[in-house]
Amino acid sequence: MDDSEIYEAVRWDLMRYATALVGSEVAEDIVSSVVTRVLTRPGGLAGLREPKPYLMRSVVNEVRSRHRAHTRQVAVVTGSDTVSGPDRSVDVVDVIEQLPPRQRAAAFLVFYEEYTPTEAAVLMDCRPATVRRYLHLARGKLREVLDE
Repeated sequence: MDDSEIYEAVRWDLMRYATALVGSEVAEDIVSSVVTRVLTRPGGLAGLREPKPYLMRSVVNEVRSRHRAHTRQVAVVTGSDTVSGPDRSVDVVDVIEQLPPRQRAAAFLVFYEEYTPTEAAVLMDCRPATVRRYLHLARGKLREVLDE
């Protein structure tokens, strides 16, 4: 398969994954950045042994990188590490969006894409126990917010 065929085969999975992690406004930019970066390397997409897992890991890494950069910018602007937003009613989607990127990725892959923790671990480039830990932490956060 050449680069364009590989991209067509994984494009919608990458977009769905990125959208779950960062929302539809930024998802296309995330996927474009990842694919462009891989295409500039020797061999491009065709040079990857397993393109889909590699690109899925790259998407979550790009999200994490942007999240860190944004957190640093907010800390500089506000002069602190935390920023409290306006008080509003609890929405599960809002709580999920506030989860750290790796917890959000694990929740998306296991609960929405119906991967097993072992399969999600391959896509996230970590151990199954780590995915189960991310899921535990995500459920705990949801439980904490919904109980309030």
